[in-house]
Amino acid sequence: MARHLKVLIIGAGTGGLCLAQGLKKDGIATDVFERDHTPTNRLQGYRLSLSATGNRALKACLPDTIFDSLVKCSAQPSQRVSFQDHRLNHLLAVDLPRNGQDPLETEHPVSRTALRRVLLEGLDDIVHFGKRFIGYNAVPAKYVTARFEDGSVAIGDILVGADGAGSHVRAELLPQAKRVQTGILAVSGKLGLSDRVRIMTPAPILRGPALFLGPRGCFMFCSAVQYAPGRPADPSSGDAEEYVMWGFSARLERFGFSAPPETSTAFELKARVLGLMEDWHPALRRLVQEADDASLTAFAVKTSVPISPWPTRNVTLLGDALHNMTPFRGIGANTALRDADALRRALVAVARGDADLIESLARYERAMTDYGFRAVRASLANMHRFHAESALARAITKALFRVVDFVPPLKSAFLGRQ
Repeated sequence: MARHLKVLIIGAGTGGLCLAQGLKKDGIATDVFERDHTPTNRLQGYRLSLSATGNRALKACLPDTIFDSLVKCSAQPSQRVSFQDHRLNHLLAVDLPRNGQDPLETEHPVSRTALRRVLLEGLDDIVHFGKRFIGYNAVPAKYVTARFEDGSVAIGDILVGADGAGSHVRAELLPQAKRVQTGILAVSGKLGLSDRVRIMTPAPILRGPALFLGPRGCFMFCSAVQYAPGRPADPSSGDAEEYVMWGFSARLERFGFSAPPETSTAFELKARVLGLMEDWHPALRRLVQEADDASLTAFAVKTSVPISPWPTRNVTLLGDALHNMTPFRGIGANTALRDADALRRALVAVARGDADLIESLARYERAMTDYGFRAVRASLANMHRFHAESALARAITKALFRVVDFVPPLKSAFLGRQ
């Protein structure tokens, strides 16, 4: 028997909005509650890279016109991924497949601002800003009431926590689920891609993600956001800027901060990074020196801890709210989108009368925790590999990269493990 459902989503991030779009497309009533007061509050970071996994989830959830808008505001896809040492000595380069005009298989780099703008299209009556979630009351398999700081409440059949790494829904639903410090600190910055910057930037960075393995467990990631010739970005999309971004990371104690890094000035952040780059190639040091001060940020890298299965109820989680991962594999957003599509399909089956609510949510949670925490572990493994302080461990990693570089079949499989 078909069932009328009302879904409450906490959090208007990438996964929550993708789910809302999918539910609306399939005729399931939903409301999204976001603590930000406007769509552009607190949007930090750089562009996201939507992979085939993310593309397929978005295609399934979005109306065609909105998916097409997303493709149109995307930057130029990367040509290759490269690994070098801190003096720009080549270790490994993997050319990325060129998939012609297939929008599902082509990488889509897109800014967080532009992605949220696109995902909000058509949801004006569904997304409610300025609603800080504080708790819920649930009667299993019957209804759930969400409570907000302003004293208001919302009642639905299912509550979805899509409220990010610091999820308040997770804290109430699964207090045993932990997110822990890894001991790694990351500092990032960017500089506009002028003609002068283009000339001074090492060529591998202009072709795609470039990763640099340094001494003493120091690591640097660089990438350029560029648009195809003759196809300037739409300024209204928030994705009009071309730039080079970098992220430098190492164990916290190596930086020598005497106060919380997050409170440091741009001048101090640059000085701390450059102090760890004394023997790095001048071109990489220059990217740090010339970064826009306003773009400098620092954050302690955290990771979620895999947990055992829990009794399913009419409250569930999505994306970083459960399986938050380090940034060293670059798949967090795509995994959240995969969650959104999987949960959409589970709820559609319930609405059509093809599945019981709790049983359908349980299947979703089992699958989501399996692939989600596999991604967490893979990301953590990359973090440890890139920040190995042992000279022997670094030598082994570099030797592995060089071997892969000379064996084409290994190259084709390499990125699948990254």
